[in-house]
Amino acid sequence: MLLDESGQHFRGIRQTVAQLKQEYNIRQLRIHSFPTQECWTTVPKIVYDNADEREHYIKILMSGTDRSQIQATWYNLSNQKYKFLLLRDKTYQKDLHQLASDTATADLISDFEIGSRWIQHANPGGSFMTIGCFKDCISITSFILGKLRGATYIKFDDLQDLPYFWLQYTKELAWMRGLHEKIYVYGMEAFRIIDILEPFWDDSGVVTKMDSLEKIQIQADEATYGFSLEKAFPAMMLALDYH
Repeated sequence: MLLDESGQHFRGIRQTVAQLKQEYNIRQLRIHSFPTQECWTTVPKIVYDNADEREHYIKILMSGTDRSQIQATWYNLSNQKYKFLLLRDKTYQKDLHQLASDTATADLISDFEIGSRWIQHANPGGSFMTIGCFKDCISITSFILGKLRGATYIKFDDLQDLPYFWLQYTKELAWMRGLHEKIYVYGMEAFRIIDILEPFWDDSGVVTKMDSLEKIQIQADEATYGFSLEKAFPAMMLALDYH
C-alpha cells in the first residue's frame, strides 16, 4: 500500500499514523523498508578502503541515479575481509518520511536488520537464518555468533519459481548453503514459502514460522488477534526499544 502510485493508500496510512501519534504521544517512527526498493551487496574490504573504488562501485550499481540522490550505508560482516553495502534512492526515503512529518524522528529499517533486532531481543546465539516473505520477493539473511554473515533478496513472479532461483543464488552465495541451527520465517505466504523451500534448507536447522507470541517471545494481555502474527513480526521487532 505504501508503494501505491495513486497515493490513495499512502494518505490513509499517513492519517492512521497521525491518529496513533496523537493518542499515544509517539516521538519516533520506524518504517520497515521494502527490499526491492533497495540495493544490497557484499563488497571486498579492499574496495571499501579505497574511496575512489567505493564511489565507482556505487556508480555501477546505481547506474542512472544521480549520486546526490543515493544514500550509502556500510555494515560490518562476520568475515572481516568483506563489507555489506546498502544503497537507497533518497526519493524513496523522502516519500516514506512524509509519514512522520509530525514526529520527532523517523528511521527506515531494512529487512536484513530485523535479524539484528531479533538478536537484541531473543539472544539466539549460534547461527540462524531469517526468511522475510513479501508479495513479490523473499529476503534471506544469515547471522553467526551475533554477527551478520550475508543478506540478499530474490524477486519472483510466481512462488513456484523460487526453488530454481534458490539454487541459482546458492551457487554464488556460499553463506546460503551454510549451517543454520534455526531458520525463522515471517511475512506473507510464510506457510507456502516453507512448503516450497524447506527441502533446500539445512536439514539440521529448526524451521520456525513466527506465528505466535510464544515463538516471538513477547508477552501481551491479548489472547487472540484479527491478523496473522507472522506478518506483524517485523513491526513487533521495530516497536521494541533496546538500550
